[in-house]
Amino acid sequence: MTQRRTPDTRVPSSQLMSLRDAAAFAQVDIKTIRRWIDGGHLTAYRMGPRLLRVERNELLAVAKPVEANFPGGAA
Repeated sequence: MTQRRTPDTRVPSSQLMSLRDAAAFAQVDIKTIRRWIDGGHLTAYRMGPRLLRVERNELLAVAKPVEANFPGGAA
């Protein structure tokens, strides 16, 4: 069973995006966005009974630079 984050009562500081737009922006499947929400990597904001939104800045924060320390990696 996955652990749920406690509700965040702060007001989103930047633009909210639909899950479909967030998936297109991050170039991933919408299921990946849902996994990131379920895994606690992204906070989802419920807008009505079914509609979910994510914060653009938080989506950008999920992307982290990766060092190339594998054989044949870029120098």
